[in-house]
Amino acid sequence: MYKACVTRLILLFVFFALGKTDGHAQERAIAHAPIGVMGDHYHGKGEWMVSARYMRMLMSGNRTGTTDLTDQNILALSNPYQMANMSTKLSVVPQDMAMDMTMLGVMYAPSDVVTLMGMGMFTQKSMDLNTYQGAMPMGGMGGMGGMGGMQRNLLGSFSTSTGDLADISLSGLIRLYEGDVSRVHAQVGIEQSVGANDSSGEVLTPMNMRMKMTLPYGMQNGDGATSAVSALTYVAALDSRVYGWQLRSQNAIRTNTWNFGDVVSLTGWLQQELARRTSVSFRVTHQRQDAIDGRNTAISAPVQTANPANYGGTVTEIGIGLNQVLSIFPGAHSDRIGIELFYPVQQDLNGPQMKSGLTFQIGYQKSLP
Repeated sequence: MYKACVTRLILLFVFFALGKTDGHAQERAIAHAPIGVMGDHYHGKGEWMVSARYMRMLMSGNRTGTTDLTDQNILALSNPYQMANMSTKLSVVPQDMAMDMTMLGVMYAPSDVVTLMGMGMFTQKSMDLNTYQGAMPMGGMGGMGGMGGMQRNLLGSFSTSTGDLADISLSGLIRLYEGDVSRVHAQVGIEQSVGANDSSGEVLTPMNMRMKMTLPYGMQNGDGATSAVSALTYVAALDSRVYGWQLRSQNAIRTNTWNFGDVVSLTGWLQQELARRTSVSFRVTHQRQDAIDGRNTAISAPVQTANPANYGGTVTEIGIGLNQVLSIFPGAHSDRIGIELFYPVQQDLNGPQMKSGLTFQIGYQKSLP
């Protein structure tokens, strides 16, 4: 289903790219950064822009630090929240995960110096997991505490999913410098997590029973935190080529019982103009995220995702993209569609946790007078 969806989006992109290109000849594809760079540009006084982005991130397999893990490696790890007759070892192993994000944004410039930007993000998460026979405490049900290194049987697989409006944000983009070749601007804003942080779902337990439980942190669509968002962006244009970089951070400033870790990322990109209305891009992103801060005591299953320490780490990704300026809807400005594909080349994770895989993003932007 996902492959079919991506194919339709790419075909739609090609259809528009080969369609109407009359009018607005002065607008160039390299005027905006690759579609995955948020807050990459500002506007002149009185200008508006609306945008919509869709992103799918795939994850598969497990790793701790830079070492890949098999299911058997994970089953040998202790369950840090073991109580009563709960398995003393991890017994539920994530296999695959997909996260879909839809971002709707609007920008407005009350002056030539400041551009306001608001955004809302919807997320949909799904995960497939394997459940193995539990390693029970001595004297516990089944009396399997003395199993030692014996292989535990696979009981079955199950899936969980959640979806919600995840967060809303409001930022100000402040023009710091603009010359003939380069420009610099800063972003300062607030993001409020509004998604549910206590979603539940049916799981297959190591006792071979299906029951409803509070899902682990990674399956929650929010954490209830208020975060400060800041960024510094530099862009330079040299004839038909543009390069730029952005340093971005997100830090929780008001939290509840638990919150996802603070994030710092650095991205750099190079764009080459193929034609005035078409450009290709290459981008590198390095991100560091802290582990989860705090804990929800209702999340205590024998699975790695129930441990707040098993989140975050550093990931380096490379990506290629395409920007196309089009004439789809009427207006004084052209429409813009961008796509990007990303893949990790380095992952050092606060594991054990799932490994990142391919990320696909497509977006639409339209400036208004």
